[in-house]
Amino acid sequence: MSLASISNQVNHALAKVTWNKEQIAEYQAEQGVTSVKKSLRPGGDPTQPLPVILGISTRRTYFQAATLFFKCAEEIADEGLLANLLDQDIIMTTFEEHYSDAAPGTANKLLAALEKVHLGCTKLGWTKEPCPITPELRDWVKAFRDDSDVRSPRFGYRPEDAERVVSHLKAKKSVYALPAELALRCGLREDEIAGLKGENIDVEHKLLHITGKGGRYRPVPIPDDLLSQLNHSKQYLFTPSASWRAGFRRTVRDATKALGIEISGVHRLRANFAQNKYQDFLAQGMDEREARKCVSVLLGHARIDVTYKYVPKGFSPATISE
Repeated sequence: MSLASISNQVNHALAKVTWNKEQIAEYQAEQGVTSVKKSLRPGGDPTQPLPVILGISTRRTYFQAATLFFKCAEEIADEGLLANLLDQDIIMTTFEEHYSDAAPGTANKLLAALEKVHLGCTKLGWTKEPCPITPELRDWVKAFRDDSDVRSPRFGYRPEDAERVVSHLKAKKSVYALPAELALRCGLREDEIAGLKGENIDVEHKLLHITGKGGRYRPVPIPDDLLSQLNHSKQYLFTPSASWRAGFRRTVRDATKALGIEISGVHRLRANFAQNKYQDFLAQGMDEREARKCVSVLLGHARIDVTYKYVPKGFSPATISE
């Protein structure tokens, strides 16, 4: 396969599993059915996915959603082959870094699109790997975006559970213990931790100079005990690669599982940082808007209203611990 653009690869994959009007009519005649959708679904179950794409509008929607997703994944993994991006760790990293604010319906549509892209890649002979969109991944995405629960990933862990995760990694002498603590106590994103350079560390002013999403710069205060653990003589303190990030997420998932914590996610630690800082600012006498504005600056957000996705309205430790 030639090294075509991501959009071309997605287009070819979806074309392979899309039926035109003639194919639909031929199937109806051969099978003697009027409802192609019902006939194609296993047992006629409307909750089961179709093995093909039947509508032009559906294909267009899938193309737009999948192309945007895989362009994000391409940047994360530094990989231009679509078949290689159909990796569960890369998919989960992309969800965490770019789709933490996606509505449940958007996430479900995206999962359907990714499933069809994989099917198309399989039919084209581009991959022999099983579909990465497993029931477990679907459950992870559902938990990741469950806005009905204040303990959804954007809102972090229970305060005590966040500390338990970091303590567990320290006790295991995990190489990801320090990265996890940077997420919890400095509010860094996963990609910001992975790409942290020695030159970003300002020992004199006790700051990390971070360039985050959208190229937005922000200075991040760092506690003395964490600062002393960072080797500012290194080019990269950790490893700016998809495999390192995947290992980070996997290690945190293993830790939460070992601790009996039902939810997981590196991004949750950043949410706990936001909540802790919000409470600190309130304790200093700030009103809610002032506190949210300061949290927004620390997180590197362009808009103050994004803080509500980390610190829910009426937040208190009790609402998270229930």
